[in-house]
Amino acid sequence: MSLDRLKPTAEQSELLRDIWEKQAPDRGPLVDYSDPAMPVPLSVTINPVPPADVIDSFQALWPWTDWVRLYAKPPQAVLAASRLAAAQGRPKGVAWMAPGTGRALSSPGGDPGVAVLRCDWAPDQAAIQRSVREAGAGNMMLVVDESATGLRLAKGGASAALGLEPDMVLWSPSLPGGRTLGLLAGKGQAPPEPDKEPSAESREVASQILDLAVRDDLPAYLYELGVNLAMGLNYMADRAGLSDEVKLAGPLTMPRLEGRRVWAFMALALEERLKLAPLLMLDLGLDWEDSQELVWPRLARACARLKVLPEGEMAPLGWREAGPSTCHAVKDILTSLED
Repeated sequence: MSLDRLKPTAEQSELLRDIWEKQAPDRGPLVDYSDPAMPVPLSVTINPVPPADVIDSFQALWPWTDWVRLYAKPPQAVLAASRLAAAQGRPKGVAWMAPGTGRALSSPGGDPGVAVLRCDWAPDQAAIQRSVREAGAGNMMLVVDESATGLRLAKGGASAALGLEPDMVLWSPSLPGGRTLGLLAGKGQAPPEPDKEPSAESREVASQILDLAVRDDLPAYLYELGVNLAMGLNYMADRAGLSDEVKLAGPLTMPRLEGRRVWAFMALALEERLKLAPLLMLDLGLDWEDSQELVWPRLARACARLKVLPEGEMAPLGWREAGPSTCHAVKDILTSLED
């Protein structure tokens, strides 16, 4: 995270000061930084997108893949990877690796021959490389799960951003309207063609998302939103006198909230119409200038209220109007004690 990039301009500094001093509640639209689904319009499919178009769009972002298979549901893609491992004489079990979330979990199907690696929660690249080495030591095929990182972290996902060389990649994004799709791509031997394809609606939405990523540099746009978020949080937390209560970590395209009072902060932010999650999914539908106008005032009030919220408490409505340095409830208690 570049500190120079997070230094506000004179105009931004003036806006930040003005927002902090006003502490005005914002009744504008909810800003949702917790939804992993990409904002794409839903429509009635008249001319269904053929599977080949989805495959071509995907390989434009992951050009090293030799083959792509589309499945109606994500578990079918994982099952195909397991069967491919078995066809190569490896165990058919699957190990799920997500550095930063705890120990790897293995399926009950026996020893793992496939390692599915998620990188969105990894604290650093060293943790990811440890998982890669563990998969190699266990003679497992490495599958990088790009469902979250694929279009957000970088073009080519975590594989490109972190210099990984997996055998396969898995992409099963959150699609609007309850649609599902599982995509498995890799190099070398390919699994058989699936018996059932994703629905026409799922292919249409997936194609729109991939085409958007091909045309525009989505990670660069998300980075600008991440810079705005980090700049606002850093300023407001400093003005509120917060230190280790809440902060941002990780790449600004997919930042994480950390600190000893993250959950209380998220509850306060939600009351201010800013929906957050420990792993932030920045909203591509939000213009970067609008993100300052909408997000910074809500960060200001959430930080101010967190400072006066007692440890161990969440965000009852009674604390809604707590100012940046005064909490009337606490002041009344102290006054009664003095009397």
